[in-house]
Amino acid sequence: MRGTNPTHPRVYDVRMGISDRFGFAAFTSGRTMMHGILAAVLSMAFLAAPAVETEAAPVFEDGSSLHIDINIPALRLSVYLDGEKIRSYPVAVGLPQAYTPTGRFTVDHAEWNPWWRPPPNREWTQGRVDTPPGPNNPMGRVKLFFSPLYFIHGTPESESIGTPASQGCVRMRNEDVIELARLVHEWSDATMAESEIDGILRSWRPTRHARFREPPTLEIRYDPVVVEGNELVVYPDFYNRGRTHSEAVIQALMGAGIDPNGLDRVQVRNVLDEARSDESVFRVEIRTLMGE
Repeated sequence: MRGTNPTHPRVYDVRMGISDRFGFAAFTSGRTMMHGILAAVLSMAFLAAPAVETEAAPVFEDGSSLHIDINIPALRLSVYLDGEKIRSYPVAVGLPQAYTPTGRFTVDHAEWNPWWRPPPNREWTQGRVDTPPGPNNPMGRVKLFFSPLYFIHGTPESESIGTPASQGCVRMRNEDVIELARLVHEWSDATMAESEIDGILRSWRPTRHARFREPPTLEIRYDPVVVEGNELVVYPDFYNRGRTHSEAVIQALMGAGIDPNGLDRVQVRNVLDEARSDESVFRVEIRTLMGE
């Protein structure tokens, strides 16, 4: 299934026929000459277009330039500038019993060389004390605030990256979160200059805060079924939310501009059954799912 090589997936366009998309029987038996001419012209344009190479970009409508997208099952954070992906980083997210929240947020300020203060009234913080900035601080070099008790932050536990390991926050390698924070400062009209960041990073003190006058949007979602390049990718559903189903496959294909009408439903069910039994990331070429 992973190595088979039949025809390419079909893409939504006029070549598929109006009947294919809308179900109008009047178009299924023969096409008018005008429709044929139109299809031929549009086919030339679509054939010249590049194939889909990445997961479909999330849609943001708030007018800001910089956006951050986190897909929890993929354990990945992506940065978009004017709709184009410019960075992508592996992350750690919350444990199943301390899941990372989903939704749309804004990143409104940053704390460099942060302290870590145990959240009150939490079982897992019993006996823990405030930790000053330093190489063993759980927050790393910088934390970006998107909710009162949730942050994107660095970590000294780099081995946890790529796993659900935190108490709900999003962890990044220190070098990655520094790069991300610099991008946010650059594009969000921050109250701290780039030269100040350079000075802060020369040592672990002092702790400094920066506000973002034009805060970027942060979208956190839970999509275990996605399209990446020419593959359908099924990530482990480690929060057990039951999102690995046929409708998720259809939505992922449509989001990437691929026509789901040609899906072999039996093959899709077989693939999902295999993916659900596999605790690792499962990949399959989209063309193997098409009943052609």
